[in-house]
Amino acid sequence: MQLRVLLFLLPLSCSFLARAQEPHNKKGCLIYTLGKDTTAIGNYELNGYNFSLTVADLTEAVTVSKLKGTFFPNGELQSVEGNMYKPIPGKEPQLLSTYKLYYDSNSTFIEIRRNNTVIKRKYPAKIMVANSLGGYTLVYMPALLVNFAPGKNGDSLLSHHIVFNSARDFIIRKTGDGNFSIGSSVMGIFTLSLDKKDNLRSVDGIGTSWNIKGTVVPLLNMDSVITSNLTKDQVNPHIAITNRLDSVQMTSGGAAIKIRYSRPSVRGRVIFGEVVPYDRCWRTGADAATKLTLSQPIYFNGKELPAGEYSIFTMPSKNGWTIMFNKQPNIWGTEYKAENDVLRVPMSVEVLQERVELLTIEVVQADKGGRIEVSWEKLKVSVPFNTL
Repeated sequence: MQLRVLLFLLPLSCSFLARAQEPHNKKGCLIYTLGKDTTAIGNYELNGYNFSLTVADLTEAVTVSKLKGTFFPNGELQSVEGNMYKPIPGKEPQLLSTYKLYYDSNSTFIEIRRNNTVIKRKYPAKIMVANSLGGYTLVYMPALLVNFAPGKNGDSLLSHHIVFNSARDFIIRKTGDGNFSIGSSVMGIFTLSLDKKDNLRSVDGIGTSWNIKGTVVPLLNMDSVITSNLTKDQVNPHIAITNRLDSVQMTSGGAAIKIRYSRPSVRGRVIFGEVVPYDRCWRTGADAATKLTLSQPIYFNGKELPAGEYSIFTMPSKNGWTIMFNKQPNIWGTEYKAENDVLRVPMSVEVLQERVELLTIEVVQADKGGRIEVSWEKLKVSVPFNTL
């Protein structure tokens, strides 16, 4: 009896596995926006395990990345080839870089050619994404990888993300019917939504290193997209979407205090409650974590923050803000771990009459010490300290 049941179930099991390994056929155009700005437009196609991407990066002068490759059946990269170039009206495009990836002998090999320089690296792991492959194509990979996600709610698929010349954990998780989360601690977590036919509908990258949102439309003629944006740049020169690196410092009671941070701009967005969600840790800047350096201890309501280096994070809330000083000073802004906090202090909140376009952090003099102030959009939060 048991043998007959097993023989009956075996074909069903094989049939299920065969369906799980069926080739994927997906395509679309993903348009990313940062507030009122379109940051990238790109076509993606997945045929079986072969894929292609053509992405126009619009964050500065138009650059184009083209990528094609092959996945392993679980979504990890088997091989990739591509290039990045700058289109020039009426002239041959300027080649900026070429790149390739292949997996062999239990290692992933990546080769980048830029000008007369060739960089070759080897990583003893299979991977799903790499920062060094094609610029803005990095944030288009989730549109392809979601097709390899687990089918059961709550299940995850774990691989690697090559960034900072190391292999970091990369995860794909099914969070609900038609909803998925994809990313890493450095990349941040992208939320993807699919329609009832399992076609990608939207991408939410708020809280990631890009703070972008994506909408899927049918495939576009990328040559026309590129030409159109080049024409726009000629009529109205493009204003680059960049985060300015800055620092502030002061001395109080013999204590030298320095804060180094990256300054994003509002760019027509609703910041607090949207770009910076409430009740979720914020890097309090952009890119790498904001860094505080102290030559001597300072005190917050009698609580000591010893001399040394710290990263600064905040927890915005409608009911009040909290500033966190973390003992890991040299991390990317999405790599926050609460267990490494040294001190947490409440902050006061003030509504401003005039909008602050560029995030501004200041350390100002005050009685027996000073005050750390963070101003952006129409909000200023601050916390006093003393040096005695």
